[in-house]
Amino acid sequence: MTRSRGPAARHAWQGAFAAAVLNAAGMSVDFLLARGVPTMPTYPYAVSVLVGIGLIVFLLIRRKRATVRLGSAAFLVNTLAILVSLWITSGYWATTGRPWTPFQANKLGVLAVPMLAPQSGVGLISIAGFAAIAIAKFYFLEPDIQREFPVGEPWFILIYALFGAVLLIYRLRSIALEREMLRVQAEAAAAEHLARTFLRLRNYANTPIQTIAFATELLRAKHHDLKPILDRLERAVDKLTDLSHALNSYENAHKWGPGDESLEATTMNQQLLGSQARRL
Repeated sequence: MTRSRGPAARHAWQGAFAAAVLNAAGMSVDFLLARGVPTMPTYPYAVSVLVGIGLIVFLLIRRKRATVRLGSAAFLVNTLAILVSLWITSGYWATTGRPWTPFQANKLGVLAVPMLAPQSGVGLISIAGFAAIAIAKFYFLEPDIQREFPVGEPWFILIYALFGAVLLIYRLRSIALEREMLRVQAEAAAAEHLARTFLRLRNYANTPIQTIAFATELLRAKHHDLKPILDRLERAVDKLTDLSHALNSYENAHKWGPGDESLEATTMNQQLLGSQARRL
């Protein structure tokens, strides 16, 4: 299960949380604007706002255990509450007898989803829901009200839906590419750190290898009976020397700073960092 410290889970939680906040705030403002509409019911706004507030509290409680699935589910529940409210209230806006721009809230929702949706499937479903609710509601209205709609309505919302879908895919793809780039950079940094460690080990081992080779020659000159053992030592030294030479080809690929070549300095820095972390 993906925890909140994962980028995808954190992104899903943030999108769902922002959508719930916009639901609670936007529906509250819409209710204030609708007070002058005769017979406009209060319960669609109240239910949608309460769902938004409930999701805000729920997401805050689960923020440290957030997952992509949790964020997506919360986003869909929030969208469903908004769509139900818009289905009910849009009919009352149409019967006021005053000039109005049809389905503005639906169009706003279609453009807000691409900025907040945690996944492409969730986003496309939400965009389709906002568009379908507007078109379906149009055909549930009286024919006299339909004739008063501006030319092209409610089909203009399909253009908004198309733009919203393109923006959603583009945004999620950009996020995926950014995550992939960060992953590659992290792997490259880890590989470079490993390579530097091997080079430091080579530098650290050079002096002992030279010491063993020198001692072997001295023993060979004084103790001829140790020749089989000294031959083995010499072969081992030759292998270690070949390994050291093989690592030389990677040395120029790294930029070394003062003290970087020293294994003792690296070990000391790691010990200091570990000591500071334990104090914190």
